[in-house]
Amino acid sequence: MYGRQVLALTDLLNGTTSYEHAADLAEQVLEPTDGLLERLAEFFEAAAEKVRESDHDDAFDLHYDLEDAASTLRELGEDLHVAVDRMRALAPRPPSRQTASVAGAGFGVGLPAAVAPPAGRTR
Repeated sequence: MYGRQVLALTDLLNGTTSYEHAADLAEQVLEPTDGLLERLAEFFEAAAEKVRESDHDDAFDLHYDLEDAASTLRELGEDLHVAVDRMRALAPRPPSRQTASVAGAGFGVGLPAAVAPPAGRTR
């Protein structure tokens, strides 16, 4: 059931044409306190604790495997913590507007205006 929901989220991501929308979808997975990666890490921690309750021979190793999985997911989230912002930054920016007086006068943008030499000085 949850795998299908992630698949639906993936299909939405594949179908979007907007980097902003793609970033919103990625945020559902990468949000550090409530995203899918954090929730999966919590799931594996809970599974590790459940396994710890067992006195089965394999419980000790399985507990640490599940703890490692939780840690790996958290590290992945930390590595990707700015991915959503970086994805939003991929969106095309609106064209910059130049002021009509500068563009219309034919002067280069950012060049200082000409200054007359001080009075009374000659070469």
